[in-house]
Amino acid sequence: MNKFKLPIIIFAVVFIISAAALIFFINKDTEKDTTKRVEAPSWIHETGSSGRLPITSKVAKSPSATERNETAKKTASEKIAVKKAKSGSNKSAETATSNIAETVNKFKNDIVTDVFLENLAGYVADNYQPAGSLPFKPKSGYSSASFKGINTYFGLNLMGLMPEAENIISARKSIWENLLYPGTLSKAYEKYYSSFLDLVEEKGITAEKKFAVKGDASEIRAFTAKERADMFKVSAAPLRHVAAVLTSIAENPDLVQAMDGYIKAEKRVERANAVFQKELTDSNYSQSVIAKNKASHAGKILKDAIIVREKIKNGISDKIKTFCTGPCDTPNDAFYIAQWVFRRVKADHNRIESILSGSKLLSKLAKQMEDRAEAIKNNM
Repeated sequence: MNKFKLPIIIFAVVFIISAAALIFFINKDTEKDTTKRVEAPSWIHETGSSGRLPITSKVAKSPSATERNETAKKTASEKIAVKKAKSGSNKSAETATSNIAETVNKFKNDIVTDVFLENLAGYVADNYQPAGSLPFKPKSGYSSASFKGINTYFGLNLMGLMPEAENIISARKSIWENLLYPGTLSKAYEKYYSSFLDLVEEKGITAEKKFAVKGDASEIRAFTAKERADMFKVSAAPLRHVAAVLTSIAENPDLVQAMDGYIKAEKRVERANAVFQKELTDSNYSQSVIAKNKASHAGKILKDAIIVREKIKNGISDKIKTFCTGPCDTPNDAFYIAQWVFRRVKADHNRIESILSGSKLLSKLAKQMEDRAEAIKNNM
């Protein structure tokens, strides 16, 4: 029995020392200042970056539970203050201000997340096609981003937008109700644009694409500093295009009303096609002259309905280009954008002012992207 005493004593001593060390390091770690800013990786400051502050200090963060509770308490206090305010014009003004603040806070705290900003920045970087990149090997860099592309990209599964909704349709409706509320767009833009530009630059630094080299060979490499600057420059072009189209639509309400005529013409085509398909099926079964004549007549009605629909569509597209004072021609998606605007404003025509405000913000963002391109060039 004595031969086991020494190992047991040694094991006990080692166990006590280990436990004491563990407790010491845990206490030391919990005393660290968790509010201290973490610097970005060294490559952020390498030659060719814009030379801005560490990106990690600019990225938008999802609000903590404490922040959410404070916001909720603040909103509740604002509501109580509004109810107790004096009647008359002062009360109306205070109520309007409170409503805007509440909507902006909801949009900032509950809908936009840092995941959305990451995905949006990734979309910009992924759609940049540098000169010589595969598979198209363009002679100069360009952006393949488009209004329809980004609407589809985020519209199918929201990609980081988190409204409180039971399904995707209700979620989209909630997003636009909040985003197009007067004052929300400009407030949200001021909060997020700087973080967004920093994230785009970070995505450009870490991105890799396949490039053609001599012969049929290829290589996968990161973007050069010149290409990162070019990414910002060419990515501003789609923004200016959408801004120009939105402005021409928002400043000419007749275009939105014309869309109502197109929707009606489209429904006539659907009804005419349903009749034609039925008559055609009956004609194939009966083989009678009367049935064939009915199918032929239904086909003519369908053809005429399509012609009317296309005339309205082409007329709207031509009018947009006539009113446009910017780069509206390329890509040829003006009509798609007009349809999008019609769906947003048909229930509330006052939203047209928010859309006009949004077009100005897109132009502003395009200018800031071009400025970031120059900053990268100057730091090369």
